[in-house]
Amino acid sequence: MLQRISVALWACVFTCLLFSCKKDNDTPEDPVYNREGVATPVGTVDGTATQKTIGAEGGALTSTDGRIKLTIPAGAVSSAQQFSIQPISNQNPLAVGKAYRLEPHNVTFSKPVTLEFTYTEEDLNNTIPEALGIAYQDDKGVWQAQGSVTTDLANRKVKVATTHFSDWSLFESFYLISSASTLPTNGTADLEVFTTEDILEPLVPGQQVPMGKKISVATTNIKEWKLAGAGNLQPNGAKAVYKAPATVPAINPVAISVSLDFNKRGKYLLVKHINITGDDGEIEVRVAGGAWVKQPASPAVKMGPDNIAMADSDGDENGWYVLIRFVGGVGTHPFKDPTAIWGTHVHYHITGGNNYTCAYIKADGEFVASGGGVTITSMGDDDGFIKGTFLIQPAGYGDNLRQTATVEGKFRVRKSW
Repeated sequence: MLQRISVALWACVFTCLLFSCKKDNDTPEDPVYNREGVATPVGTVDGTATQKTIGAEGGALTSTDGRIKLTIPAGAVSSAQQFSIQPISNQNPLAVGKAYRLEPHNVTFSKPVTLEFTYTEEDLNNTIPEALGIAYQDDKGVWQAQGSVTTDLANRKVKVATTHFSDWSLFESFYLISSASTLPTNGTADLEVFTTEDILEPLVPGQQVPMGKKISVATTNIKEWKLAGAGNLQPNGAKAVYKAPATVPAINPVAISVSLDFNKRGKYLLVKHINITGDDGEIEVRVAGGAWVKQPASPAVKMGPDNIAMADSDGDENGWYVLIRFVGGVGTHPFKDPTAIWGTHVHYHITGGNNYTCAYIKADGEFVASGGGVTITSMGDDDGFIKGTFLIQPAGYGDNLRQTATVEGKFRVRKSW
């Protein structure tokens, strides 16, 4: 009985992993704006501060990571002051990179000082330079988008003038995200265009606008979705679903674009590229030192920020199923308590045969987690494949999981994000 229940439970989890939820075809309603902005937590220290004493002659100070430069012109202060730039976590609703705490907060400038952010190609993965903005967090916790921002495309700089210090951040005022940058054949990706409340009107120098929560771009601003390449694209307002073709296309990656019209601010085009691959990796398993059985894998999926799940692509073909789930990154992750719902877990089912899991019942009747665990050797930062091994020692199987055997595995599975 326990074996049948375990198989049914696994099948339910497996189905949830491999099939996306049905999409609502109704066009989403346009958002209702909060004109006062939304307060966020204050950022926490996230790096080494840099300090410099600058006097009436003026000077400049750059953060340790080179991302933000502070320029104080001659005559801005009447006497020598110690200035500092402290990297902090970025709580801006549309954050790009870290935020920076500029101190001292109580200094009075006779002339405006300049804050200069340097952006990278990576910062533009979801947006374009024209969407970048600068904001500071006020004493109520609300981020105030600045209207005096200038963008230097040639040198990848975004600048703003200010007469006060606070916590400052670079942000992307609108951007396009995709749930996957690489898909298997017949795989799907969800796309959506985001912004935040009240910052899409053109700002004039000296003006500032409080930033609200992150929301989907209004449907009235979405003019057209387009697909360049094979597959199928189903738009739905600020969202779209892309399905990859059944075979790897000759032109790869495909390009998905969305045209935006923000009225007085202008018209823009955002583009996402998705690579279609027939190789999503493989999972190998053996029991009690026997022969290795290899099966193609489905792309790894995220169940949460650090909760990753992997499975074989078609258990029916060879009559077995495997599910691997781990919490964390590179390193060894022990199996979860069998009474817990979430955690590191491995399940291996052979159709018409045994059902092995990472828990067993001891002779005294205690239900315990197996020894061993899932070892991750690479999170795919270099090639997009999560690699590692697992060891269930012992794995429970048979009547009420009272029988045990050693189950080993190794895997190379493509990330879907």
